[in-house]
Amino acid sequence: MGSHVKNSFKCPEGRYVLHSEKTLGLVPFAMRRVTRLTICTLHGGDEEGMYMVYNVGDYLHVAPFDSTEKDPLCSLIFNPIAVRDGYPCCHAYCPARDGLDLAVGIANGEVILMSLRSQLTAQQGSTRPIVAALLNADNLHDQTRCNAVLWVPKSSGMQFLAAHASGSILVYKKGGVASGEGGGKLLSQLSGLSSSSSRTSSQAPCQTINVNGGGINDAAFSPDGSRLAVACRDGTVRLLDWPNGNCVGGYSSYYGAVLCVCWSPNGALVASGGEDDLVAVYSMTERQVGLAPAYPNCKFIHQPCQLVGQPDSEGGD
Repeated sequence: MGSHVKNSFKCPEGRYVLHSEKTLGLVPFAMRRVTRLTICTLHGGDEEGMYMVYNVGDYLHVAPFDSTEKDPLCSLIFNPIAVRDGYPCCHAYCPARDGLDLAVGIANGEVILMSLRSQLTAQQGSTRPIVAALLNADNLHDQTRCNAVLWVPKSSGMQFLAAHASGSILVYKKGGVASGEGGGKLLSQLSGLSSSSSRTSSQAPCQTINVNGGGINDAAFSPDGSRLAVACRDGTVRLLDWPNGNCVGGYSSYYGAVLCVCWSPNGALVASGGEDDLVAVYSMTERQVGLAPAYPNCKFIHQPCQLVGQPDSEGGD
């Protein structure tokens, strides 16, 4: 058949013919460059509203949530040079008093802290992000890919963590924030250090947790912030007590690595997906796991449903 592509096919419902084909602006598929979506809400000012933050290829896009036109308001590229691992792969949003509410994990291991509002008010058409803090620069604390960034619940946007492919979880705590221009300049001092601290010490995490699971692919906090579920490369989901990081439970996949994990809104269930093409749902009360098949012939599961098992607060089904 060679390079010839069929433009029609026949099925029991009838014959279908290709109507049109998009050839420009396509992003080649790459398994490691999974698109992730974060919903953000800004209050006050001209930028008030809901926004979608999502990564595609080398870019991080910000688009209005309720618009019929899904063209992004801004598209940010974190490394304009053709660097293989300089693209965003995870992000998280949490309202913060200092305005630094958006954390972005980069495939080269760096973590970037910035303000969503600042990106929206930047010069139109600019692809350069306004960066407030660059953490783990030059792989100072970890040399592997950052696979998840999370804001610590009930920290009022003052504490966040970065989970790396090495199995290390680096926890950062924001201290005083200086004002000034962005463009990559370090503006915030972390871990409560004074402004006279060196560049190395100002980036130091306040806590490091090592997970023995062959590497971390994803992580998620329970709604009350007391547990951290970690999806590991060795095919397990480990449940860590927070903030001490002790493993208090978990379960294994049918086979293969676990790629994603999330909690039900009431914290009673944990859902995960991975290379076995199955969605595993674990009950925190019964300590049992159930498996459900995913879509047929899908190539791994990278993001389980965000709404799993929602019994009401009064104990109904």
